[in-house]
Amino acid sequence: MVEFRKFMTIWLATIVTISVFAFSFATMFNSPSVTKGTEKSHFSVVWKGFKPDYSNQFPDYCICINNLKDESLRMYVQLKIENYENMSLYFMVDQYAVPPSGWYAGPQYLGLVAITNPIMTFTYSNLNRTKPVSIPEGSLHESVELTVKSYYDSGYTQFYSQANFTANFHFIDVTAPVWTKFIYYNFDDGTTQGWSGNLHSWTYYRSWPSSIGGIPSKTIDLIGNYTEGYLVAAAYMYPISPTIYLDSVVCFKPDIPSGTTAWHQIAIPLPVNKATYVSIYSVSYVDDAYVLAK
Repeated sequence: MVEFRKFMTIWLATIVTISVFAFSFATMFNSPSVTKGTEKSHFSVVWKGFKPDYSNQFPDYCICINNLKDESLRMYVQLKIENYENMSLYFMVDQYAVPPSGWYAGPQYLGLVAITNPIMTFTYSNLNRTKPVSIPEGSLHESVELTVKSYYDSGYTQFYSQANFTANFHFIDVTAPVWTKFIYYNFDDGTTQGWSGNLHSWTYYRSWPSSIGGIPSKTIDLIGNYTEGYLVAAAYMYPISPTIYLDSVVCFKPDIPSGTTAWHQIAIPLPVNKATYVSIYSVSYVDDAYVLAK
């Protein structure tokens, strides 16, 4: 079995060391056992998520393209292999189909998963996308078809079986003119601008002179004829994993920790045509928050 584990990936980013969290929902499908050496799987690809039970969606990432330092965005997908076949096998991840323009999906060799120690957790990171310069439509939705393959031998020449999955990516441009709802919170007027949290000035800020700390929380109203909604924000944090709640339910966590004490940029999808209470835990400060819908 192959499990996807958590929710966000992180890239280092902009002029003030912002990185981006790709928050993901997930997948759950089981593949039947078949004859050895075919492209069908003898194991399953399963997503274990937070929202609020297991999800039946594929891995799903949101990435804001604005203010990023790197022109090439490296993606991270955390997986867990559980080898309960009757033999030790060598595993790898690779593209299943040619990815869309601008993408590179290369092989990553994981090594042996033995029947005496059948569980391996790892992060697939040989996956890059050239950053879009702009997105006039506001959002760009792309999918990458990937596969987990198992082999009898360390040279990866004697194929045993495989399981395929899809990773979906949603790129967001806050500068696009198409957002029919656009709210920007920078806290520079010396207030929390309707957010629950503590105002901080002159010390930690993404845009001068203020940000908010504590547990930044707010009811975000996207009632209307919307089909997409997002929250994009700069968050200052220590190298731990932030957690975001929607209506008191844990919905987003990172695939990997940030690893740096710095400003990072987060982007999450929001439910549309309803009001949602959003709480951001395990961050020190939040600034430059955008609510977008169309």
